[in-house]
Amino acid sequence: MPVSDNFTSTKKLAVFGNPIAQSKSPLIHQMFAKQFDMTISYERILGEPSTFVEQLGTFFADPNSVGANITMPFKEDAANWATEKSTGVTQANAANTLIRKEQGFRAETTDGKGLVSDLLRNGISLEGKQVLLIGAGGAARGAIEALLSEQPAHIYITNRSAVNAKRLVSIAEDARVTAVNESDCEKLAVDVIINATSLSLSGKVPAISDSIFDNKPAVYDMVYQDVDTCFIKKAKSLGCVKAIDGLGMLVGQAAESFYLWFGMRPDVEPVLEHFRNQLAKE
Repeated sequence: MPVSDNFTSTKKLAVFGNPIAQSKSPLIHQMFAKQFDMTISYERILGEPSTFVEQLGTFFADPNSVGANITMPFKEDAANWATEKSTGVTQANAANTLIRKEQGFRAETTDGKGLVSDLLRNGISLEGKQVLLIGAGGAARGAIEALLSEQPAHIYITNRSAVNAKRLVSIAEDARVTAVNESDCEKLAVDVIINATSLSLSGKVPAISDSIFDNKPAVYDMVYQDVDTCFIKKAKSLGCVKAIDGLGMLVGQAAESFYLWFGMRPDVEPVLEHFRNQLAKE
């Protein structure tokens, strides 16, 4: 059960990663807690590859430590450390959320649910749709289960490494998921494109033909910046009216973690508005 029935002592949370100073998680979760008049402690912990497991043990030695978020490069280690795992964690071999249970710790991945919730919040339904998922790394692996739960007609996976794309297809174990070479994407007619690569952070776009935008699909880039990412700019220049960045996914996955810890769903809108305003000032 989520730890929701006893707030007499301050519940402790943390995010582990390396680097970690840039993490927005502490402020996001403090804003969530405020919605429920809760007092929580949420700290950033710089993980060290050689001692990460010991760091987890130290943090959770305090019975008031109810959960943690995990970011790169420790998601696989966290999945292996937990005593039980969700299906999504098993598929992706990665976890971004740990929850204290009565017996041990459960590993979850909330990235996919954060993505889906933001797609739906922006009026992008996947039901019966043809979807192109660009990328086959951790972000794509963490999203595939949640994407399939929305009942798309088909998900095409393309990636610079065809081997990795095929590996993700095998992980999905679903006839609706197939791999397609980057050079063959021009043959597709899709309704939704999701960029699960980090290319936008370096000002690059995936090596796919502009013709993939001919159908004016909805476009989602998991990366976010203070202005439109280069991928979103390209989509808009080619006539795609609905093109969304990944800030809402960040807040959405945090909301899902909060729910897993406390059994209450926070409102993402005011938090998202706050961070959007902050980005505009940068």
